[in-house]
Amino acid sequence: MSAARKALRVVVFPFRAAWFLMLIANFLAVSGVCLLVAAFVAYGIALAFSYAFMPAEWTHALWQWAVDLYAQSSWFRAATITFFTLLFSTILRFWPARDPVADAAREREITRQNDDLIAARQQDKLRARLRT
Repeated sequence: MSAARKALRVVVFPFRAAWFLMLIANFLAVSGVCLLVAAFVAYGIALAFSYAFMPAEWTHALWQWAVDLYAQSSWFRAATITFFTLLFSTILRFWPARDPVADAAREREITRQNDDLIAARQQDKLRARLRT
């Protein structure tokens, strides 16, 4: 029994190690994405706060800082494009807004046509059986 357990441990250990490395990689990736989103949200809050409560020069300085960082850093440029692409893709999924009543009517019509098609096929099969 002890030899079987040791053999099982030897076989299972590489899979557990690989699984643990995958968990670490996923944690790092998810942490990076969360950090990216948090940084943009924090920057947006800072910008909104500066618009509301700070002098115009401060807001202009904040915008200028972002413009300079965007011009200098390809990482910031890629992160900005990615963030706004993800933001707008979720917004554009709901725009233009669909009419739920029209969608339900269209769905009912499709279901009715499908049912009619199934009934017609069944009638054709029944007629073919009756002929033979």
